[in-house]
Amino acid sequence: MSTPARFVRRQSLRVRITAAFGVTAVLLAAVLSTATFFLVRSFLENQRVQSATDETVVVLQIARDFFATSSEPDQIVAQLQLRGDFEAMVTDADDFFRSTLALTPEAIPAELRAVVATEQLAYEFTTFERERQLVFGAPLPPPRTDLYLFYPLSDIDRTLSVVLRVLLAAAFATVAIAVTVAQRVARRVVRPVTEVSEAARRVAEGLLETRVAPATRDEVGALAASFNEMAQALEEMIRRERRFVANVSHELRTPIATLRTASELLDAHRDEFSPPRREAVELIVADVANLNRLVEELMEVSEVDAGRAILRWEDVDLRALAEAVVAKMHRDAQVRGDHVATVADKARMERVLANLIDNAYEHGGGRDVVVTVDRAGDSCTIEVRDAGPGIRPQDVPLLFDRFYKADDSRTRERGGIGLGLAIAYENVRLQGGEVTVSSAPGRGTTFLVRLPYRAEPPKDAEATE
Repeated sequence: MSTPARFVRRQSLRVRITAAFGVTAVLLAAVLSTATFFLVRSFLENQRVQSATDETVVVLQIARDFFATSSEPDQIVAQLQLRGDFEAMVTDADDFFRSTLALTPEAIPAELRAVVATEQLAYEFTTFERERQLVFGAPLPPPRTDLYLFYPLSDIDRTLSVVLRVLLAAAFATVAIAVTVAQRVARRVVRPVTEVSEAARRVAEGLLETRVAPATRDEVGALAASFNEMAQALEEMIRRERRFVANVSHELRTPIATLRTASELLDAHRDEFSPPRREAVELIVADVANLNRLVEELMEVSEVDAGRAILRWEDVDLRALAEAVVAKMHRDAQVRGDHVATVADKARMERVLANLIDNAYEHGGGRDVVVTVDRAGDSCTIEVRDAGPGIRPQDVPLLFDRFYKADDSRTRERGGIGLGLAIAYENVRLQGGEVTVSSAPGRGTTFLVRLPYRAEPPKDAEATE
């Protein structure tokens, strides 16, 4: 495929439709203009040949009558010059007689001279002195004497010049109209497709209530209606799944609370059991703790999905909060940076830091975990970096997806169920921030939390002291 064709295929649908209309208009305008020009030219030239033929026959008869009574070629040339809009030349062997000094035997086409030498009347188009001429030639009664009449075509050329300019103007106007119409058509065709594409993007971002208003009843309208049906079905399916998760999580809270109480009781009396039973008690306590954490994560996800998440704004020192989280988790991570104070949801930020630091230890091997707090302009940043094995490039875009685990071999104890990073992402997003990650195999992983700096809670927000 040629380079222009590849370039056009890479452009948007609207550009391609406009280009197709434009190219088609250019081709049609070129074909019609060229055909019209040559038809007009042929018609005018044929008319001139017909009129010149009639006039040449009359002039030839006059010349022959003249030579019947006289043998002076220069006199017939002088008489013929007064009869019409043409120039005359009589050739007598090597001599020639002309009506104007500009004419020379070189002005006579060689092919025409050869035909006249066979005692025939003929004509030919030629260019002399930068002007087109229609040259008629015929033999005269004296031997080796011929008559040539030169009919100028300057008036036809001027007419053709005007016709050409008109055709070019019409062609440009046609192309401009075609491109304008193409843009309008492309806009009407592409706009619904763009709306469906944008709606699909919003649905992919989680805005399941997004719908497209069908503007027409044609195929494009059918596409919009099909998209709405798909979005409706998807929304209903996800709503049922979220309701199921929320109901299951809620129903599990009571029995898990009972299990937790029982496991704490067993843990408090573990020293009274034999070693094998003590080991079983430790497993029960750990599994109940993990199950309790799972239910809490599912409940938190359900609150976010249902739009029931409540933000409690308060003044937070991000560095002090990071140090408190590290101390609470009994980790030896280094906390660096300035004491950056902003208004945020302290509980949610504590959960974000705990998840990111725990992720750095679990997946980064616990080596050289560094938490850096900083402020840049209107943003507050928290960077959590580890020196672990890193993450494969194909896994990086999926890290914040729910239940996603880059290493499928990880167990619950080693790698969780894939909700920690998703919850951290949602908690930051609820506060108007974002979480990004950069990683490469063998170079460690860095999570960057960016929060907008706030000196006071947002309007209509709940604040706590």
